[in-house]
Amino acid sequence: MSKKFLYLFKEGHDAFGGDQTTMKNTLGGKGAGLAEMTHAGMPVPQGFTITTEACTQYYADNREINDEIKADIFKYMGILEEQTGKTFGSIENPLLVSVRSGARQSMPGMMDTILNLGLNDEAVEGLAKKTNNARFVNSPGTGKTKTLVSRIAYLIEEQGVKPEEITTVTFTNQAATEMRHRLEQRLGGKRAISRMTIGTFHAICLKLLGDVRLISEGEAIEVAEEILQMQNRKKNAKQLIQSVSQIKNGASFETAELSEELYDSYCSRLQELGVLDFDDLLLEAQKQTITTQKQFTHLLVDEFQDINDIQYQLVQKWNESGKNLFVIGDPDQSIYGFRGSSGRCFERLEEDSPDINIIRLVQNYRSSPEILQTAVPVIEHNPGKPRLLTPNQTSGIAVRLVQTADDFSEGIWIAKEISRMTGGVDMLETQSLGHTQHMRSFSDIAVLCRTHRQLELIEKCLRHDDIPCIISGREDFLNTDDVRGLLSFFRCLQDPGDMAALRTALKLLWNCPSDLIEYAQKICSHQTEWDLETLQYDFQGYETLLQMLERIEAWLPLIQKEKPWKSVQQWEDKYGSSSALEKLKNTAVFHANLEELWNALVLGQEADISRTTAKNWKAGAVHLMTLHGSKGLEFPAVFVSGIKSGILPLESTKHPADIEEERRLFYVGMTRAREELILTYGAEPSSFLSELPNTIKRETVKRREQPAEQLSLF
Repeated sequence: MSKKFLYLFKEGHDAFGGDQTTMKNTLGGKGAGLAEMTHAGMPVPQGFTITTEACTQYYADNREINDEIKADIFKYMGILEEQTGKTFGSIENPLLVSVRSGARQSMPGMMDTILNLGLNDEAVEGLAKKTNNARFVNSPGTGKTKTLVSRIAYLIEEQGVKPEEITTVTFTNQAATEMRHRLEQRLGGKRAISRMTIGTFHAICLKLLGDVRLISEGEAIEVAEEILQMQNRKKNAKQLIQSVSQIKNGASFETAELSEELYDSYCSRLQELGVLDFDDLLLEAQKQTITTQKQFTHLLVDEFQDINDIQYQLVQKWNESGKNLFVIGDPDQSIYGFRGSSGRCFERLEEDSPDINIIRLVQNYRSSPEILQTAVPVIEHNPGKPRLLTPNQTSGIAVRLVQTADDFSEGIWIAKEISRMTGGVDMLETQSLGHTQHMRSFSDIAVLCRTHRQLELIEKCLRHDDIPCIISGREDFLNTDDVRGLLSFFRCLQDPGDMAALRTALKLLWNCPSDLIEYAQKICSHQTEWDLETLQYDFQGYETLLQMLERIEAWLPLIQKEKPWKSVQQWEDKYGSSSALEKLKNTAVFHANLEELWNALVLGQEADISRTTAKNWKAGAVHLMTLHGSKGLEFPAVFVSGIKSGILPLESTKHPADIEEERRLFYVGMTRAREELILTYGAEPSSFLSELPNTIKRETVKRREQPAEQLSLF
């Protein structure tokens, strides 16, 4: 053979002396890029490029690959098998070849093109296999989202599946947004996926049910308070809502610590108001006939380990008339047992579908070896098979375990350390601390805690040092009377027929008695748009109701043109401010309109609800969130803070800790970090810290006094 038609990635640079023009002409732009990346020492999977001369020969031979080129392909395949210790076509130890065609123009029909830069062997093997069922069991950072995106692309591009026949269930709305973004990039824009169904269980159920009114958590609390008052019960309203939710998700009345009488009273009241609560969405969707709906022909479910019994039943129902079920998750990341989830759902699926194909992902593309070497020994204290998780990243920064004198000192130290990491401490001080200067932006950093109460102290310490931050999660300020009243009023403006919102607004903003509220509900129940003139007549003699109409008339045009945060600001200017309203405003900055804000608050999970600090930072800020809220996310640098006895694992005299789930939660937090992981605790360490390996770097910080106020002499 006079010409060389194939080049290993590692051959490309030296073969052409690094000459970019010659490399691109022979290997193609992407082939030359892979050669350069390999030469530079980047972790490119081993593979080879077929040259542009091979393309020319292909067309010269009437679009057939000649025997010489085929022989070279098998030769190079043998080289890759020897280098990797894997066998092409093997199920147990398969070789996935990374190949790029070197053609300067497209050459359809010559060969499939596979570039393995994010998926591991098992993932791509599973994606390429034409199967009706597949279950992916993957550890943190193994390319879960990439796998789902690739699977959907495979169905559309290779199998000819229509986008409207595909439904993907995600755990959070944020994950759904990320999925849409990646699919748009992969498939050619928003139009390509516009008819595809992507969302959480609750969002999909809401879409299935159509025109239903969904009650917010604040309004649900209002209903609960009404029921408790009528029955002269001393039970906390929020506890009642939580107990009702447990029962609706499969728990017994005994487990939920709730009487059937209270449960029935609450449900009956929702029916009277014509509304559904968050859990009703799933229960009502179960009653829907979906056999004629094409959207479930191919069903993909993310974070499968965190589904509860009701959600599992929905998966089975939606898959009844489908052709393909594809689930992905990790039992070691099952952290919602208090909501009825269980990592055993994988075993249950195997029992219900014996012919299911199982693919295990074991290579981690997110975290450094140091981080994995810290996290894996911890999770291995839970029952189960040995965890096989191989790092793909190069060695990096040692994991640090930092002990402080108390919670306050811990918060101060974290603020100072973030300042150092972002360049706020000069080089001399950095050197004196014994750390290598590694400059990061604020948005590179996340601080994770077990509870929101812990985050409050961290937030205060960061704000003291003027460090911008974004706090994620469902916080208590959303249940204050002033926030509930404002949100219910705004909801009334958008939907006059929402009787639950009307009731809450009248009670909290005007202190209306129950009989007057019932009268207003009766009059407004048939309203689809506010007919203020008619209502003025109906409300004659009722000063409070007329005051409500005046406010409706004033605010209707405002909410239609203003951003949500601006509307809250104007409300504060008119009726007075509070810390809770300030937090609501700083939550609203993330949403373009009131409908979007409402849906986030009602349908959103922990990671879907965010607020800024007082300076309205939308970007370039440190992320503060609970360990639960961090699920599915990743950051270059992560602090896991407050790892102390009684908090992690979280326990009380009434509710003993679920040690295994709390350990999984700790594991999830650690594996959010890509490059740098810093663990901190106060005086009394968590029992989990004794499970850490000796390879981590241990530090002790002396007590830091609270900063004194500057004395003014003038």
